[in-house]
Amino acid sequence: MVETESCSIQLNKIDWNDTSCLITYGPLPHKLLVSIQTVGLIEPPLLQGKKNGLFRIVCGGRRLAACKKIGLDSVSCRVLPSSFEHQRCLRLAIYDNVAQRTLNPVEKSLVLAKMANYLEEPQLIDEFMPLLDLEPSITLFNRYLGLHDLEEVILNSLAAGRLNERIAFALATQEQGDRFAYLHLLEELPFSVSVQEEIIETVEEIARKDNLTPEQILSSKEVRALQQASKRPARQRAQEIRKHLQARRNPRLTARRERFAREARDLGLPPGVRLVPPPYFEGPKWILECTFERAEELASRLRHVAQLADQPELQGMMESKSDISSREFGN
Repeated sequence: MVETESCSIQLNKIDWNDTSCLITYGPLPHKLLVSIQTVGLIEPPLLQGKKNGLFRIVCGGRRLAACKKIGLDSVSCRVLPSSFEHQRCLRLAIYDNVAQRTLNPVEKSLVLAKMANYLEEPQLIDEFMPLLDLEPSITLFNRYLGLHDLEEVILNSLAAGRLNERIAFALATQEQGDRFAYLHLLEELPFSVSVQEEIIETVEEIARKDNLTPEQILSSKEVRALQQASKRPARQRAQEIRKHLQARRNPRLTARRERFAREARDLGLPPGVRLVPPPYFEGPKWILECTFERAEELASRLRHVAQLADQPELQGMMESKSDISSREFGN
C-alpha cells in the first residue's frame, strides 16, 4: 500500500517540464475532455512533491493536461513524499497505465528506455516486455529502444496508428533525410504493411546498385510525377510507383515479364486458362492453370490448349532463354 496525502494542487505548481515519469504519448482523447467537463475528475492524479516546491506528475498526466486545457485552476490530487524513490514512482506510472489500456508502440519504447536506467537487460526483458504484450527477446527489445530516438513527426504517426511499428523499426536504421522521404510516400498512399516493407527493400537495393541514397530515389522526377498525379486514384498511383521501383530494381526481369505478357496475350489462350512461367523465367517447369464449371467446358479448353501446344509461338515462348539471374536481384 502506497502512503499518499490528498490535497488540492494549483496547476501552476506542477512542473510540466518534468517528464521523468511520463510514459503517455499522443493527443489527448476527446472523450477524456468531455468526461472531465461533464462530471469532473473522477480519479485523482498522483503527484510527488519536489524540493523546489513544485510537483512531479507520476500518474494521470493526460487527466491533468485535460484539466489545464479546459481552464481549471486547481485539482484534487494524491501526493507522494519527495523521499519516495524515483524508480518506484516510474513503476507506479507504468503499472497504472498498463492496467487501464494497451500502450501504443511509442509508449512501449518509453517504458523500456526509462526502466533501462534502473534495471539490467535480462530483468528488464523478463519483467516488462511481457507486461507490454511483447515477446521477451533481446532483438525486439533493441528495436523498441531504437524508436526512442526517432523524430517527433514519425513518432506522432506511429502513435496515431498511421505508421506500423515494423516500418518504424526499418526507418530507425535510416538517415534522417531518408526517413522523411519514406514517411512522405508511405503516409500519403495506401500501401499495405507488407508492400511498404517491399518498397523499403526495393529502394535500398536500388540505392546500393546505383550508389544513391533512398531520398534521392524517392525524390526523383519519375516518382514525384507519379506521386503528384492527383487526378488518378491514390491506389492506382501507389501501384504505379511500386511497378516503377520494381522496374528500376530489375530492369531485365521487368522487360522479360512485359514481353511474356504480350506473347501470352497474342497466343490466344481460351478463357479461364493461364500460363505461368517458372520463377525468374529460369528452369524447365511451367504451370498451366485452368478454371471451369462443367466437364464439357474442361474438355473444350484442353482441346484448345492441345492445338496451341503445336504452335511455334508457344514453343518459342518456352524455349526462349533469359540472361536474367536471380542472384542479381538479391533472391
